[in-house]
Amino acid sequence: MANHVRSVLVRLAVLSVLVVTAAATGCDSGSSAGSMDWQSVASSSDGTKLVAVATFGNVYTSTDSGASWTQRIQQGLVGVVSSADGMKLVGAGIDVHSGGFFIYTSSDSGATWTQTTAPQQSWHALASSADGTKLVATGLDSAGNGCTYTSSDSGATWTQATAPQPGLWILASSADGTKLVASGGGPDTDAGGAYTGGACIYTSADSGAIWTQTTAPRLSWAPVASSADGTKLVAAGQGIYTSADSGATWTQTTAPDLFWQSVASSSDGTNLVAVSIKIGASGGLIYTSSNSGATWTQTTAPRQDWQEVASSSDGTKLVAVSSNLVATGHPVGGFIYTSSDSGATWTPRK
Repeated sequence: MANHVRSVLVRLAVLSVLVVTAAATGCDSGSSAGSMDWQSVASSSDGTKLVAVATFGNVYTSTDSGASWTQRIQQGLVGVVSSADGMKLVGAGIDVHSGGFFIYTSSDSGATWTQTTAPQQSWHALASSADGTKLVATGLDSAGNGCTYTSSDSGATWTQATAPQPGLWILASSADGTKLVASGGGPDTDAGGAYTGGACIYTSADSGAIWTQTTAPRLSWAPVASSADGTKLVAAGQGIYTSADSGATWTQTTAPDLFWQSVASSSDGTNLVAVSIKIGASGGLIYTSSNSGATWTQTTAPRQDWQEVASSSDGTKLVAVSSNLVATGHPVGGFIYTSSDSGATWTPRK
């Protein structure tokens, strides 16, 4: 699992190429949201407003918890986050004309999108406060150095902040946008060339201005999630770890050691959900916890190449998206599944 974080970045680069190629050839996956190579999903706090992003930049939204979907744009987005009311969205993606990688915002639940003034970077992760005013974005600049930018006006303007090197990969935010948690950073070798064990977990208590490395072990960390107040955190790498003190200390849970791709948390940090990608012929799984990660249960969700999961604030409504990008680079049969009972049962939507 040492290369899991890198594999996510490589996949992002491949998707970027696919988006530009699709735009140049006029490729369109159609108006149906079914059987697509889904990459990202976000949810409003009540679980009714959803937004999902697929390869080729297709963006779909739902206002009825996934029962029906509307195609919005083919902007080249590869990731998206949402405010609590589902009105303000932020996405990172390719400008299909210039090929540049930018940050876009929407204030009308995805109906229209605006390119922000954030610089052109290789953006890796986004996070938003509950009201959508405080944003943070991390990635790599043209020299390959980690960069972090923050916004306090819903993306109208951006300020560069100090970033751990060689960069942060995944972000999560408290509801007020003050407390942040991120995975990444930390070189793989020390000054003497000895292997040091992978990535780190960082936290910020000032909306991303300053980052502090936590005591979490150095692993191939990928997804992170936070409770609304920022005290209860969950991070997945080799296994799943939780913190009840804003990242000061960490405890490994009983969750199995899978290739975890995404985790989500209820606002109180009690209900958690985690999804894994497929490895070889074995499809990924979805696990849930109703006690802040103390114990985990495998759900009845089908084995898929799960990419991301999102949760309502109470943890009852879940949405997960899967991919199936084969070696030829063509999407064949990813799906959207929803649950209205904290993951006990799942319904295929698209």
